[in-house]
Amino acid sequence: MFGGIFLVAWSRGGISGTFALPAGSGDVLVGLLALPAAYLLLAGAPGARASAIAWNVLGLADFAIAIGIGILSAPGPLQLIVPDRPNAQLGSFPTVMIPAFAVPSSILLHALSLRQLRRMAHGTADDQSVRQREAANA
Repeated sequence: MFGGIFLVAWSRGGISGTFALPAGSGDVLVGLLALPAAYLLLAGAPGARASAIAWNVLGLADFAIAIGIGILSAPGPLQLIVPDRPNAQLGSFPTVMIPAFAVPSSILLHALSLRQLRRMAHGTADDQSVRQREAANA
């Protein structure tokens, strides 16, 4: 939900819409879809695992887009997009904590979530064999 900060900063004229609109709206969308994806998975609904995988892929794609636009629109040697106003606010505290801490942490959490979803798919047979061994030992 950190993307909402970018949308607020854009509405106040603090950063360019070139970065804020795709990055902020994508972050808000992924944040809002987290609740239904988690609920479906918890409830064991049909297709819930596929929905959770799609949510994680959407989140990672959102980060790829935001990071790409951020790099290409930031002043420096890689700047290919010149926004209507510089994204100077992204490099100052506290908003610098988003790309410095929140984004890498969130990417790791998406990767761990995908790993756990993969383990869930393969773990059902393992869980049954563990239960059978425990029953045999009891």
